[in-house]
Amino acid sequence: MKKLLGLGIGVLLLSGCGLFGGKEPALTPDQQMAAFIAHEHKTSASSSGFKPAPANTGKAKAGIYTSLGSAYLQDGHPRQAIRELQLAIADNNNYADAYNVMGLAYEQLQQNELARSAFRRALSMDAKNPEYLNNYGAFLVNSGSYAEAVVELKRATADPLYSTPQFAWTNLAQAYVGLKELPAARNALNRALYLVPNYPPALQMLAELDFKDGKADAAFAQLQVVLAQEPDNAGALLLAGQIAAQQGRTTQAQSLWRRCVTASPYSAAGKQAQQLLLQDG
Repeated sequence: MKKLLGLGIGVLLLSGCGLFGGKEPALTPDQQMAAFIAHEHKTSASSSGFKPAPANTGKAKAGIYTSLGSAYLQDGHPRQAIRELQLAIADNNNYADAYNVMGLAYEQLQQNELARSAFRRALSMDAKNPEYLNNYGAFLVNSGSYAEAVVELKRATADPLYSTPQFAWTNLAQAYVGLKELPAARNALNRALYLVPNYPPALQMLAELDFKDGKADAAFAQLQVVLAQEPDNAGALLLAGQIAAQQGRTTQAQSLWRRCVTASPYSAAGKQAQQLLLQDG
C-alpha cells in the first residue's frame, strides 16, 4: 500500500500492519474471521431484510468494523474502508486500531492532513505501539519529513516485542536516505537483513545504494535474489535492466525491461522501462 520514491526506482514502504511488498495490511486470523462475519451479516441483511443483533459492546463492534475496514483497504477500496472505520469510531471513540488503519486509508487517498491527524490520534491512545509508530514514521517519510520520521521509527525499532521490526528498520533506512545519511541507512538495512535474511525491500534498497556507489556487480547480484522471490517486482526489473545495459548486455537488459512493462505497465518503473525499450529499439 505505501510507496516511496526511493533512490529512483520506487522502493515499497514497510508498515506495521504488514504492508511491504506493496501491500495492504495483513489481517490476523481473528481479524479475518471478524471481517468475514461482518460481511456475511451485511450481505444477509441486504438480501433478506434481516437486521443482525448488535454486538454486546461498543468495543466489540468497533473491532469488527475495523477488521472489515482493513479488509476493504487490502482490496484497494480506501473510501469504503473509511466508511467502516467511521462506524468503528462511532461505536468506540477511543478505539486506537481504527484510527491507525484510517491513517493508512487517508494516506492512500493522498489526504495527508487527515492521515496525520488519524495517526496522531492512534498514538495519543497508545504512544508506544510499534505498529502505530512505524505506520506514522512511514507516512512522514512519504511526506518528506525525514528527521521527524527517524524519531518515530527509532522508537518502533527499540521495542523488543515488535513482531515485524524489519519493516521499521527498512523504513528508517529510507528516512536516512532522505537525510543523505547513507552510512546510517546502510546500518539500518543491515539490521533488517540480519533479522530477515534476503528480505526483498531491504535488499532492493541496498542494491540501489550499491549501484549509486558504483558497485554494479554487487547490486545486480542482490537484485537477482530479490527477483527470485518477487519475479514481477517492477522496480527491481528496471534497475537490473539498467545495470545490464550499462555493462553491455543489451539483450538481457531488454528482456528485463519487457518483463517490467508486462508486470506493471502503468507504474513509474513500467513507464520508464517502456521509454528505455523505445530508445534501444
